[in-house]
Amino acid sequence: MRGNLIASIVSVGLCLWMLPLHGIPGAGIRTGLGDVFLPVLPVEKVASLRDLPYYFPANDETDGPVTILPLRRWDLIFTGDRLNEGHEDPVDHENINHIIPGPYNHLLVYLGKDARGLAYAMELNADAPDMAGGLRLLCLGSDFGLLRAPGGSHLVDRERIDRRWAMRFREPERSQVLAAGDAILQQLIEDHRSGFPYQLEYRHSGSVLDFQVFLVDDGRAGGAGCSDYWTSLWEIHADICLKGVRISVEEATTYFLEDRQGQMAYAPVELSPFPTPVPLHELLNLGFTIIEDEPHVFACDGDSETGLVLPSLIMASPLLEEIEPFPFPWKGGLPGLELIPQ
Repeated sequence: MRGNLIASIVSVGLCLWMLPLHGIPGAGIRTGLGDVFLPVLPVEKVASLRDLPYYFPANDETDGPVTILPLRRWDLIFTGDRLNEGHEDPVDHENINHIIPGPYNHLLVYLGKDARGLAYAMELNADAPDMAGGLRLLCLGSDFGLLRAPGGSHLVDRERIDRRWAMRFREPERSQVLAAGDAILQQLIEDHRSGFPYQLEYRHSGSVLDFQVFLVDDGRAGGAGCSDYWTSLWEIHADICLKGVRISVEEATTYFLEDRQGQMAYAPVELSPFPTPVPLHELLNLGFTIIEDEPHVFACDGDSETGLVLPSLIMASPLLEEIEPFPFPWKGGLPGLELIPQ
C-alpha cells in the first residue's frame, strides 16, 4: 500500500511536469505559475480508467477527524448533509437532508483513475429545481487534494458536505461485481448516452383534491434514484441482491410525523399541490396518505420487499464491509493547487 501511495504522488508530479500549458479544453489547475489545462475524461472513456487506489478523505462525523480510505473500483461512497449546494434557494440546500432519513443521503461509486492519476466516481443525481437529472462522471481530483476538479471537489470539501464515508463489498460479492465490471461499465455508458433520467421516489397527481401519494420503486422503468439505480445494476449484472435496504411506508410516515429531522422536511413547490412549501408532517395531518408501491421482486431468488432504497440502510447491509484506513496525517489538503473551470 505504501508503494502505491508513493507511486501516486510521483505520478501526480510527473503529470504536472509534462502537461501542456495551453490549447487543451477542459478544467485547469490553478498554481502560482499560471493555469495548466486538464480535460475531464468523457463518460464514453470510463472503460479506460485503471483500477488504482484513490486515497479518499472520509469523516463519519460532522466535526470528526479525517480518515484516509484507499478506494478500489466499485467501492461505494456515501455523502450526507448540504448535498444540494447547487440550488438557488439556500433554504432548499438543507431540505433534502430532512426528506431522506439517516445521516447519509446520497450514493456514488468509485470507478478508478485516468492516466494522469485523477480519480473518478459516477452518480445519478437530480438538477434542482426542475428535478431533471442523469448520470454524471465526477472527477475527484488526485490523492490528498494535490489537484482539485470543479465538478467533484465538493465531495472532499468539508465546507460543502458535512460527512462522507466509503464501504466495500465483502466476498464473494466483490468478486461477483468485479467479474461483471465490463457489463456494468457498458451499461453506464449506454445510460449516459440515452439520457437515463433521475426518477422521483414518489408520484402525485398535483391536485389538492387527491390525498394519495404513491411511492415509486419500479427498478429501472422510467428512471431511478441515486441509490436504487446502483442496487438495480448490481442485481441485474452481478446477481447481488441487497435486502433490508428499503424504508417502508409505515417507517416513512413515522419519520415525518415524529422524528425531529423528518418534521423539518417539506414538499418543494415544484412537487407540491400547493403554491408554497408545506411541511410533510402537515400534509400527513391534513389527510394525505403515502401508498406503498408494488413489491420489488429480487431476481436472485424471487423474494420481495416494499419501500424505498436508502443510502444509510445500504451502509448497514451485511454484504458490505469497512475499508481498512491508511495511516496518514491529514489536515484538509495541500495549498496552492486547485482545479478551476474554463
